[in-house]
Amino acid sequence: MRILLVEDDETVSRVLRKHLENQHYVVDVVRNGEAGWRYGSTFDYGLIMLDVVLPELDGICLCQRLRSEGCSTPILLLIGEATSAVKIQGLDAGADDYVVKPFDLAELSARIRALVRRSKANPSPILTWENLVLNPSTCEVTYSGQPLTLTAKEYELLELLLRDSQHVFSTDEILDNLWSSEEFPAEATVRSHIRRLRHKLTAMGAPDLIATVHGRGYYLRSPALTETAEAPPAKAMQPVSQSALLLIVDGDPAFTHPLIDQAAQRGIRTAIAPTAAAAQIWLLPTAASAVDVVLLRLAVSNASDGAAEFSERQSLLQMLIRQTTPALLAVCPPEQIASLQRCPSKHQRFLKPSIPLEQLLTVVDNLLR
Repeated sequence: MRILLVEDDETVSRVLRKHLENQHYVVDVVRNGEAGWRYGSTFDYGLIMLDVVLPELDGICLCQRLRSEGCSTPILLLIGEATSAVKIQGLDAGADDYVVKPFDLAELSARIRALVRRSKANPSPILTWENLVLNPSTCEVTYSGQPLTLTAKEYELLELLLRDSQHVFSTDEILDNLWSSEEFPAEATVRSHIRRLRHKLTAMGAPDLIATVHGRGYYLRSPALTETAEAPPAKAMQPVSQSALLLIVDGDPAFTHPLIDQAAQRGIRTAIAPTAAAAQIWLLPTAASAVDVVLLRLAVSNASDGAAEFSERQSLLQMLIRQTTPALLAVCPPEQIASLQRCPSKHQRFLKPSIPLEQLLTVVDNLLR
């Protein structure tokens, strides 16, 4: 996470910067309020820390200006006077919290973590991706319970990907998030860190979790996807093509796991997109692997998947119907099938949820031939 520190005391800013960087934060330091305004209104930060007493523009006025311009970044005031008047002024100006100098660094870190948690949609401090666990409170990373040793930048890169696992981060976004404005790394630096992080994860027994979307960037893909997409068939049965790829748009393990196993026996590679948004990434023209068939499961409960996800899958269905590739296999509520079959296509099939798994895969076989 990137932090803006606006502090004119060189000794304080040096101590704070070192402490924050040891906590794996990227820190921009400026010395006066006007510079703080230029940085705060130009760059995206996860947190802004403002000294109250600053040259050119004091911290409370700077806080007011940022808020008046729509800045929603958490703001933490550094207060030299522990008077009620200053605290009230700061909070009324739009600050989220304050600490009084001289402050305990451990308490400061705890307050920063609390502010960041409150600003996120998911308040949980623990970030997980199947067997991969990252604890921002302790900066510890484990895979299958075993500690994973990372450099500061590798840790920051992994945390960035985990915090928004459905987002494809461009090289520029990664540079903006992980390097301060005083550093000027090349794009090759990002690729180098991605490569080393991948190596360390796979050395721990993890599948290749970091996917590359050529021309766009990087994202975390489903462990189920990485385990099945490259796995050789357990037993060749009616092989279609070793390169055929079936994209399953569903996140229910009770449905996907048996399907993955039986598809592997038929020589069909599988990939899991647990959400419609994840499926869109796989269907981009620049995606690394071409999808041959999309199995889109629509016969799901709104209560379990959420109304928004259900609606996104319906939109994805309409988009796929308008296309000739990839082939489409949609598992739909019975009442929806009649309307969908009015425009028949040899590349599209619409099936009831009650269809046996063996029959479903036979339809996949036919679509692949």
